[in-house]
Amino acid sequence: MSPVQDAVAEWAARNPKIKRAWMLRDPAAEGAAEHEIEIAVELQPVADSEETFAVWLAKGAQWHSQLREQIGPKVQLVWVDPDLDEPALGKELEHAKVLVYERAS
Repeated sequence: MSPVQDAVAEWAARNPKIKRAWMLRDPAAEGAAEHEIEIAVELQPVADSEETFAVWLAKGAQWHSQLREQIGPKVQLVWVDPDLDEPALGKELEHAKVLVYERAS
């Protein structure tokens, strides 16, 4: 893994609400440092998607700030809702993702 991927994995491990984290774009791996780093997260399931969305709304900005402090200013953070049928995002994840963290069950 790249140093950025290691940093994302360490960050996710410290946040118990994160179930999985993917790198959608890692400039170090692509050799293009001017690109943004894109990170997608899946949250630990709660009773339903609406409650999971509430967790995202409550924590998303804080998590984004933590990642910017740890990795740098060019970080983009997105939430993946496995309950939604999002063909475009699903296709992007399948082709571009690198799973960097998965919480043990």
